Amino acid sequence: WRLVHSPFGRVLRAIKQNEMRAAFVGHNVWLHKWAVFGISAAVSGLAGGLFALAQQSAYPNVMSLHNSGFVVMMVLIGGGLVSFWGPLIGATIFILARDLLGAYTETWLLWYGLLFMAMVLFQPEGVAGAWQAWRARRQAAATGSTHAAPARTKEA
Repeated sequence: WRLVHSPFGRVLRAIKQNEMRAAFVGHNVWLHKWAVFGISAAVSGLAGGLFALAQQSAYPNVMSLHNSGFVVMMVLIGGGLVSFWGPLIGATIFILARDLLGAYTETWLLWYGLLFMAMVLFQPEGVAGAWQAWRARRQAAATGSTHAAPARTKEA
């Protein structure tokens, strides 16, 4: 959160919006891209090392395509493209679905997949996007506005 809301993060958001304009303003786009790549690699390496320590081994099944799909599903259901907290919300929903639905049926992944498809089709912003839209409608109703204000998006 601190990185995204720092001046460096603002430059990264400018590069995301329009790379050519960010370069025109005077930012070294290439250097910023490589810096964020290095930060990403460092954080990923630290997370992988801590995960291996927590599991007391490094299992190859963690890097399977199946588990990678779970991560994407968690981010999209939570609303990781809309909110900073979206991936955490998505991971919580995934763990609850795995534990609660898994207690009742062995086909819990089918039901989670159906939930995923419904979210992608009807609420592409995920749970965090739905929450932001609900808050905007509630705030618009409280102020007596006839037009609902668009939901504020927080870039991750």
